[in-house]
Amino acid sequence: MIRSPALLVAAALIPAVSDAQQASFTTSGGVARLDQATAGAMGSLGASAGGVLGPLGLQLAGNTINYQSLGTANRVSADLHVREDGHGWTVAAGPRVELGSGVNEPWNHAWSGGVSVGRSLGMLALEVSASEGITRPSEQRVSFGRRAARAAVEFGPVAVTAGFDLTIMRDSTLRDDVFFDPTSESQYRRRVRDVRDLSLAVAVELASVDVEATFGRRSGDDIATQGWWRVQAALPIAQAAAVTFATSRNPANVVLGLRGDRATTLGLRLALPEGPRADHYPPRVEVTRENAELVWVVLTLPAGSRARLMGEITGWRAVELESLGGGKFAGWFRAPVGTYRVNVALDEGPWIAPPGMPRVEDGFGGLVGLLEL
Repeated sequence: MIRSPALLVAAALIPAVSDAQQASFTTSGGVARLDQATAGAMGSLGASAGGVLGPLGLQLAGNTINYQSLGTANRVSADLHVREDGHGWTVAAGPRVELGSGVNEPWNHAWSGGVSVGRSLGMLALEVSASEGITRPSEQRVSFGRRAARAAVEFGPVAVTAGFDLTIMRDSTLRDDVFFDPTSESQYRRRVRDVRDLSLAVAVELASVDVEATFGRRSGDDIATQGWWRVQAALPIAQAAAVTFATSRNPANVVLGLRGDRATTLGLRLALPEGPRADHYPPRVEVTRENAELVWVVLTLPAGSRARLMGEITGWRAVELESLGGGKFAGWFRAPVGTYRVNVALDEGPWIAPPGMPRVEDGFGGLVGLLEL
């Protein structure tokens, strides 16, 4: 039993932020309504940090919400995973710990371990995952499983993701301090409940604003079918700061036993850059022309285990580049001598103009690099 969740998070968060690939802090205020309870005014504080060391990655996140007329609700999570990429496949596995408390309710925690497998097929990315864990809502031991599938496709600055999530709760008791005997005909039998979520997410990254919208439908055993959504817009006001507006209808967290809510907030997000700025990298492109049509292109990019290229030389189809090590990625292309507009994506990151290349607008509010061949 974890007696001081805040202490655990602080100890883990400090080293992650000091050597983080990414870190952010968000504060916001607005109005909210808890399921089956009026909340009114609310304020929130949140933080996240993550880092990668070779194949090992760590992601920490937490937030606290103060419902001014009721009390506070808290949520913390930590993910540690080992990841391997190769030939368009991505495999990751590791443990996860989650902690949470509802308004005027004690902390609950859940431990789980899982594995995910992803595959890139041009502009399409597929992923399936599975995990198993233990949680203790109301001091009763409950095992749970999660199964998920994702399919994502990118069209320039627009990314669309369809998802299916299944949460399986396996109660070992039906009420406090009453345990069943699986070999008997006792009325206190094991109960398995399935909770299913179907979702569609759309993310648009423009030069002036980023918008993310997710719409879902929840159904399952012993619950009413309901819709949920999250819409957020972020308006950059500085290199590391953005004003955020969000509205959401969040479903209950069945693993930690947290109630769902509705909220509309206006806030400020401060974030550290995800590693060195792209502008700090000089243009490093090696071109070896086989003939008038065929060319071998080697790009030196920021650290990453995987890179894709999309542009005029590919018919705007995403093409997986071959990793040569040392930040070098290469590929064969059929392209006569000329200047071509291109973008690259590192690992699972967004499409960006290659670092150090001249940039122009792409006509959709984003930027592309100019590759001289």
